[in-house]
Amino acid sequence: MRISGFIKSLTFALLAAAFCCAARADLVWTPDRGWVVEGGVLANVLGEAVNVKNALEAMNEGKKAQDEGDNWLALGYYQTVVRDYPDSIFAPEAYFQLSKVYLSRGQFWNAYESLQEIVKRYPDYPRFDSVIGAEYNVASTIQSGATPYLWGWFPWFSDYNDAIKIYESVIQNAPYSDYAPIALMNIALIGEQEDKFEVAFDALDRLINSYPNSMFAPDAYMQMAKIYRNLVEGPEYDQSPTRNAISFYQDYLTLFPQEAEVANAEEGLESMRDTLARSRLVMGDFYYYYRNNDLAASIFYNETITLGPDTPAAAEAEVQLKKIARGELAPMTPYDWFWGRYEKPTLDQFEDETRIEDLNSEEFEVMSVDTFLETPGAVVGEKIMPDGSVESYEGFAPIYGEGLDDYLFEDGFYQWVNSEE
Repeated sequence: MRISGFIKSLTFALLAAAFCCAARADLVWTPDRGWVVEGGVLANVLGEAVNVKNALEAMNEGKKAQDEGDNWLALGYYQTVVRDYPDSIFAPEAYFQLSKVYLSRGQFWNAYESLQEIVKRYPDYPRFDSVIGAEYNVASTIQSGATPYLWGWFPWFSDYNDAIKIYESVIQNAPYSDYAPIALMNIALIGEQEDKFEVAFDALDRLINSYPNSMFAPDAYMQMAKIYRNLVEGPEYDQSPTRNAISFYQDYLTLFPQEAEVANAEEGLESMRDTLARSRLVMGDFYYYYRNNDLAASIFYNETITLGPDTPAAAEAEVQLKKIARGELAPMTPYDWFWGRYEKPTLDQFEDETRIEDLNSEEFEVMSVDTFLETPGAVVGEKIMPDGSVESYEGFAPIYGEGLDDYLFEDGFYQWVNSEE
């Protein structure tokens, strides 16, 4: 009995070892033997024997047709494998070869979908990195402007949105791979190319925050600055893009002082600072030349110098301030010749005259705190009403002493006591 139990245990152990060896089997292509399963003692009995033989034959015939350039025939063989033998070791490899055939036929989305089948259905595929690399290659091919073909023969229009979707899939499938940061950079380039700046900004922001140590991080900062710089329309317009460009140029110079684009970053920073400062110079010139308002012009000229003390705009602002200090008037415009110069404003014109009139129509009396809190019944002041009549008003009830309850509402607050009642 003991010997019989030992034999059974040994048999189970051998079967388990054999199963493990079979699980580690690899599918290898060799020119002389075709597709061969290697690495497991049970490789020749994966699934049913007839299925493996048929799948193997289909794989070899598909590879032969593929090498001979007969992609249509190759598709037929590989599709037979994935359709009829989805659980065999050949299925993921058939999908991988399908993607290559589709790519060569210009069916880019079909190529991507074939690779995604491997990701979804065969996550233990030994060449998973190659699958991610192949997906990246499909997106890169679309990004390069290659012509897609419907059904493999009818030319169609390039759709860069497909490239963005595939790059996003690469990032999702392998967020820690080397392909993820470069995929984000390429999404940003496509977004800029297609004037989809929100797409570009989102991709670059994710690259900067998720992969700060990536070799593409410096490029992301520079790309951010360049995109914002391209959005700047001039000193006469909104300066939000200018400020953002300045911020990213400064970050680049601070974080990556040894990078190759330092000189370009310095040039961009100087240009954007000058644009930002010049936006205040433009306002100063408007008040100086067209509104005869030296005070407002001086304020904007000083802001110009503050924003960019070493910029050409600041030098121009200093010249203008010297003119104002000398009392030099701006040249007369055609409007000035016909209608005369604008009347030079005074300090009083900067005040809110409406509010001043309202306050002047009221009379106030200064009284001490003690007087204000006197016992009701004593007149502590007079008020002129809109109709010209005079009304007297009294103090509040005392906060202590007898008769306190006479001056309180039911909710405990003090009530107003009219002396005429």
